Amino acid sequence: MSLPVVFSCCFTLLSFCSLAEQPDTRAHEHGVARLELFKLATELQISFYATGSDILGFEHQPQNQTEAETVQKAIALLAEADKLFHIEGAQCSLKHHQSNLAALQKHPSSEHKHSHEHEHEHEHEHEHSGHSDIEASYQFSCKTATAPVTVKVHLFSLFPELQKINSNWITDRGQSAATLSPKDPQLSLN
Repeated sequence: MSLPVVFSCCFTLLSFCSLAEQPDTRAHEHGVARLELFKLATELQISFYATGSDILGFEHQPQNQTEAETVQKAIALLAEADKLFHIEGAQCSLKHHQSNLAALQKHPSSEHKHSHEHEHEHEHEHEHSGHSDIEASYQFSCKTATAPVTVKVHLFSLFPELQKINSNWITDRGQSAATLSPKDPQLSLN
């Protein structure tokens, strides 16, 4: 790579990272998720954001065993990147994954038993009456692409509440955006 291209790529990476650190001011909208992709040379990062309702069917701490199991299943599913995304045009392997679902793993009923149970339950309900968002990120290491890189997104079939996914991406060739739907669930990064 030439020096100006390297500087351009570094600037793009720094810009993307600084945007990722800023708080999300977008509206909490059920049925609509967000997908952000960043590809530079042999690195690919995918970040996925959706409402708790779209992923779990609820937006609070698990209140019973069924909800606790739903969280466990979602954690396991979101950890399987190959079930969520199919990357064509480059051989990519998952290096790292994380999500914020682990915070919902604890079942509150077992840890909140005390003499002020009624008062505490009221506070607990108020605390968790707001919206919750699910975030997951994936870092891939890819072999040099010889063809256009296409990402097929399988999230619609796995989470049927999703109606559309607003996506944007940055590559060493530029940036773009698209809205994905169950009928059109793929994007080309080139």
